[in-house]
Amino acid sequence: KPEVHYLWPGLTNLGGRAISLSLQTGVQHESNGRDGPSSRSLNMAYLRPKLVLGEPGGWQAAFSPSPVVYLGDLGDNPDLARYRGYGDVRLVLGKSNSVQLATIARIGNQADRGSVQLDLSYPMNKLIGGGLTWYLHGQFFTGYGENFLRYRERSTAYRFGFSLYRESFK
Repeated sequence: KPEVHYLWPGLTNLGGRAISLSLQTGVQHESNGRDGPSSRSLNMAYLRPKLVLGEPGGWQAAFSPSPVVYLGDLGDNPDLARYRGYGDVRLVLGKSNSVQLATIARIGNQADRGSVQLDLSYPMNKLIGGGLTWYLHGQFFTGYGENFLRYRERSTAYRFGFSLYRESFK
């Protein structure tokens, strides 16, 4: 999912450092990486305001609704919005240098489809040291729209592994 985005951090600090609001906007490309008749791709533009509660370095909660606009042709997946809708809502709880739980929820445009994804992560450098920040990562997904070829089918998946990036509180 390559993307180009711009972030306006700390637009306002409502409660000193304990409450902040930022705004991110961008364009994202998503593809299933296949060619020929199975090839699918999607381009979206989004706007993502983020409200963060809690002191940096301590426990924090971030809430960010993100409306999206589909760009270009949806000819291969003309009813994708019924299953993915026109945005998502993200909630992140945790510490920037410790455990973190992130949730992404979507609802289809007719409110009869949607999905929920939970990501639990912990920085590996806290366990084994080192300068590179990478994360032990567990993920749970249930709902519609995860796969471009079978987005109309409800799916459930559990994944475990490592990641180089996770949602931030900025």
